Amino acid sequence: MKRTKKSGFLKSLLPALFLLACLLATTTSALAQTPVTEAQQNYNWKSTDDAKAILKSNVEMINQQMPGYTQGTTLYENALRRVAYYKAIVYEIDRGESLSKSLENALPAAATLGYTKEASYTSKVVLRALHEEARVMLVD
Repeated sequence: MKRTKKSGFLKSLLPALFLLACLLATTTSALAQTPVTEAQQNYNWKSTDDAKAILKSNVEMINQQMPGYTQGTTLYENALRRVAYYKAIVYEIDRGESLSKSLENALPAAATLGYTKEASYTSKVVLRALHEEARVMLVD
């Protein structure tokens, strides 16, 4: 009698196992996505002269707002960070770098508030946001 119960139980599992095997056999494998770097993407960058003019005008605008900020606050430090970053981008462009490479090379200036603080001062999230903000500003 025990054999009958065991074989009956196995027979009831066969359709479920068959369906599971079919599902596993028909699923497609997922391919891992590799991150696309900015150099691989085809952004329509502004000309270097236009980019430098935009960055310089932003630096002037921020510098005009700076007296209204309290020194040592997050708002003040973010303004300093932007000024340092935009100036460093202009410097990199003047050295002959492309816009995308200039944005990458200038990040240490933003991270250290114009090289006045230690290198680990600014979080990567803030740097990524600043980089994205500059990219949006310099792409047509």
